[in-house]
Amino acid sequence: MGVRPNIILIYSDDHGYADLGAQGVDKDIRTPNLDALARDGVRFVHGYVSAPQCVPSRAGVITGRYQQRFGVEDNTKGPLPLAELTIAERLKPAGYVSCQVGKWHLEPPPAKGGDNEAGANRKAGALAFFPLAQGFDEYYTGAMNSFVASHDLAGNKLPNAPQTLTDKRFRCVWQTDAALSFVDRHKRDPFFLYLAYFTPHVPLESPEPWFSKTPENLPKERRQAIAMIAAMDDGIGKLRAKLVAEGIEKNTLIFFISDNGAPLKAGAWNGSLNLPLVGEKGMLTDGGIRTPFMAVWPGTLPAGKTYEPPVINLDVAATAIALAGLPGDEKLDGVNLIPFVQGTKPGNPHDALFWRWRSQAAIRASHWKLILLGKDERYLFDMNEPDGQAETHNLIDKFPQVAADLEKQLMAWNATLPPPGLPRSVVGEDQKFFDEHVLGPAVTGIRPPIHPAVNTAASAAGEVNATQGWLGRNCTLVVTDGALQIHTGKNAAKPFITRNNLKLTGPVTATLRVRCPAGGAGEFSWRTSEQTDFVAGQSTSFSLAAQTDWQDLRVELPVRGRLVHVRLAFPGNHTPNIATIELTGSDAKASADWTTKTKDSHP
Repeated sequence: MGVRPNIILIYSDDHGYADLGAQGVDKDIRTPNLDALARDGVRFVHGYVSAPQCVPSRAGVITGRYQQRFGVEDNTKGPLPLAELTIAERLKPAGYVSCQVGKWHLEPPPAKGGDNEAGANRKAGALAFFPLAQGFDEYYTGAMNSFVASHDLAGNKLPNAPQTLTDKRFRCVWQTDAALSFVDRHKRDPFFLYLAYFTPHVPLESPEPWFSKTPENLPKERRQAIAMIAAMDDGIGKLRAKLVAEGIEKNTLIFFISDNGAPLKAGAWNGSLNLPLVGEKGMLTDGGIRTPFMAVWPGTLPAGKTYEPPVINLDVAATAIALAGLPGDEKLDGVNLIPFVQGTKPGNPHDALFWRWRSQAAIRASHWKLILLGKDERYLFDMNEPDGQAETHNLIDKFPQVAADLEKQLMAWNATLPPPGLPRSVVGEDQKFFDEHVLGPAVTGIRPPIHPAVNTAASAAGEVNATQGWLGRNCTLVVTDGALQIHTGKNAAKPFITRNNLKLTGPVTATLRVRCPAGGAGEFSWRTSEQTDFVAGQSTSFSLAAQTDWQDLRVELPVRGRLVHVRLAFPGNHTPNIATIELTGSDAKASADWTTKTKDSHP
């Protein structure tokens, strides 16, 4: 066996694709030490994680296996089963000593009303599933200001460990100190360090001296995210300097990955950005699962390399095991990335990558990506299109055979998982995600700003929603001659248009001016602010005469409560034109319109 390199895995938290200076996306982000990782190593342009949420992503990276194989599908499905082998457990036969620092998040979910601090988890009996039970010799496990530890930050082994310690400093600071302490103790051993910074995940803070250096014109949340990322960046700089000082930087491989994309929805935004990608945490679009992803190993990996083929967080485990000189394991879903990056192994690391999460499933093979939402909605994207455009052009009707072949591969992979069936009904939040981010069918409806308080490059360039908030589902919306046209393809799913984020007090009156030569029955359906999904019985039908002239209709919607989301379906697969849709609440103070002239749709 040759020299066994040290392995460091750094995992940030809810850290969006844009928030790495080396990506060249946002001018306000400052990450000099992370940028140095890219300059000294490899930046994986299409680096993915196995889930758009914290727990399953962490279960995937630490085991090297699709987390669905052992039931950790989402944040409610922990803990990580003790029977699953972690990277730490796999490296033990090669003589590695391992340490976990920061957020673990693979213990049983805390009791309702509790927090995720180390003390609360210890009281709940979760220590049986902490890193100390998963092959880690040393640990500083905690997200905020208390943590379960085997050693103090000075490096002294604690009697009667594990013990719960507290540190009032900003969380990234003590997490960095813990990592430095571990390296200092084991600089002459082969080691594995899993450093899971709890940043820039909420709760947001304004740590100094970093916060004062952020641009004052930005929203507070954005400034806080930038400051928290800067604190992590400084810590990574100190860690790399430690490796250099100890003369072990050329024998240490570092991976840096975010666990998923940033959340953007109102009330949950953590200040981070996914630009120019479409979507957010909780989605299988790239904004949810494509993250900052880098590796550096001075003298072994090429410096300053930009690697285009798709890779995934599952590759970390397979890479570490191969470098430790251990035999491969067919149970691992990742691959050893080193020969691919060095160019000694031809081709791409993966023929296909797969995802299954909640009511979504996806596959990426070559430059194609297929997303399934429930049983009816399919989205086919050509990922060779520029970032930010690829996942706004649904090509499902243009390339039906490509979509069919991808779905066949996805279903074959899915059949290897317990349970093999894909979700059939759409989870309400997933539907809202897809509606709000203007995917595929609404090709003329440019994505709304990432967050209303952020003047992004996209919004500054004049990208506005040409369809005034109305989105097409299983159809395409096109604005022609002042009319909203609904174009359907060969998709068998029923087409409809939808609008979210409304504020209409019921009952609601709908006024339409429509042209539909085929005629037939149409339908409005809705959900209220108290509901997370559309429910049976909340719909009203109307009739359209078969005529080529415009016709005016008035439809009463017996809404009880506050209408926030509406769907409008037209007869069969015909292509009506719409001159006007006006929804007016009972107080007559709010409306949601499509008209030939833009109108303010909120009070």
